[in-house]
Amino acid sequence: MGTIIRDAVDADAEAIARIYNQGIEDRGATFETGPRSAADIEVKLSDTERFPTLVAAVDGRVVGWAALSTYRPRPCYAGIAEFSIYLDRAARGRGLGRELLRSLVDAARQRGYWKLVSRIFPFNAASRALCRSSGFREVGTYEKHGCLDGQWLDVVIVERLIPENLSRRDMAPAGHAGVAPE
Repeated sequence: MGTIIRDAVDADAEAIARIYNQGIEDRGATFETGPRSAADIEVKLSDTERFPTLVAAVDGRVVGWAALSTYRPRPCYAGIAEFSIYLDRAARGRGLGRELLRSLVDAARQRGYWKLVSRIFPFNAASRALCRSSGFREVGTYEKHGCLDGQWLDVVIVERLIPENLSRRDMAPAGHAGVAPE
């Protein structure tokens, strides 16, 4: 059957929560410390037209997910989304992250987003390499951006422009009001 990248559905919520919880437990990808439930994920899946969530399934089993979320509420930022990507521990290092992130960029492009951003712990070499290989650039570091387990941690800011959407000043992503900034 192989690998399939597809839109997430409510039935994927348990698998998405399990994978996200691995990232929380590992303390290498998020400041979050409390586990997520399938119900928490189902809430996120309720707005997939505006903020898509994709899953990577290998032989029918969900082994990774990637999602867009709001960047800032002001209309001038309507075309910018934050992204997250998580892979099951057993699925890492096989190129699935690159496929998943490429598909997420395509989904963002189709919805009219002109920029994707995220923040990565400096020591998360795999995520930084994934972003670089997927056309993202590191634009700076927020120092002591958050505290995790009593330790202040920096984050590296990454961004990727979607140039074809920058040229369409009359559009905004699905479900957003506003236009590209002047």
